[in-house]
Amino acid sequence: MVKKVVSVYGDISIQSPFNSDQLIIEISNYHIACLVKLSVKQELAAVEVYHFNSFEEEWYDIFQEIRSKSKILNRGFIDTRVFFNLPETLLIPAAFNKETAVEDYLQLVHGDMINQLVKTDTIHLNPPITVATKIKRALMDAVNSNLMMITSHNSYRVFIENMFEASRPYNHSLLKVQLYHQEMLVGLAYSNELQLAQLYTQNTPEDILYHLLNVLQQYNLKPEETVLELSGMIELKSALYDNIRKVFTRITLDIPDEKLTILHDFTKYSKHSLTPYLNLL
Repeated sequence: MVKKVVSVYGDISIQSPFNSDQLIIEISNYHIACLVKLSVKQELAAVEVYHFNSFEEEWYDIFQEIRSKSKILNRGFIDTRVFFNLPETLLIPAAFNKETAVEDYLQLVHGDMINQLVKTDTIHLNPPITVATKIKRALMDAVNSNLMMITSHNSYRVFIENMFEASRPYNHSLLKVQLYHQEMLVGLAYSNELQLAQLYTQNTPEDILYHLLNVLQQYNLKPEETVLELSGMIELKSALYDNIRKVFTRITLDIPDEKLTILHDFTKYSKHSLTPYLNLL
């Protein structure tokens, strides 16, 4: 069953069947986020987020149900950017990036490639990194049949490039976490070098804390010496946040630029909750 959990609308017109505005869609196994960026004003115009379980429903049915609920997808867009946020993703340093070997790397790490397609993107670091993802053919078929004028991207690229922005004020080590429905994207930077970026499944608050501590333990880092940056689905008045504060003493929230949150009913949501999607703009 598909559930709409976020619906924010600003200056969005649905009269014209086609328009030059930009449609941004993020797809994971458990959510789809749809955003509209106005081409004239270069402003965010609408956000919708849907939750589901793709392991229990077919991708075709998921997209059809979303279309029936959406005020965004009943329009046509000639500039659609699809971001895949999937666990079957691999970071390949430039020195090892050979086009013929990408599929072999994915199969070695993430298993069988039958009925899977490979999409790659480039993370603009120095040196650059290729991010490769295997995607179920059924998902790509659903994307291609429901959207038009598509360019494919990877959420990991945006996530990692954000970690290494020159203006970022972090010291020693950074643990960046974006919390989604039943998933969490975790990135670790230490001494200005990327150590890890991975999407984990989480079903309980205990899962979240376990993954955070496990990542630090793998790299022999201490919570009290690590800046923890949070965004997404976490309430600041919750047992989960209280427990995280007991372990991590240096916590920051990733809050979007105010220019992106001027929609009239954005106040229904905490400032950090939609950051993982707004960072894709």
